[in-house]
Amino acid sequence: MLFNSYEFLLFFPIVTLLFYVLPHKFRWFHLLIASCIFYMYFIPQYILILFATIIIDYVAGIWIEKSDDRKRRSIWS
Repeated sequence: MLFNSYEFLLFFPIVTLLFYVLPHKFRWFHLLIASCIFYMYFIPQYILILFATIIIDYVAGIWIEKSDDRKRRSIWS
């Protein structure tokens, strides 16, 4: 799906409307699913790359959050 396509012209308002209608705690999941649909629309095999990056980023985020301040600084330095 390209940003200048008719499909995106329909997709974006629906995703945006649902984002503001859903309760706050479900918005992250809605955006995750919408992102996966957006990437899969062009080439469905890209979802495998997206899933790999989602898992890696999630685990890295948890690891950074659990580390103490000194260790965080060493990660980013």
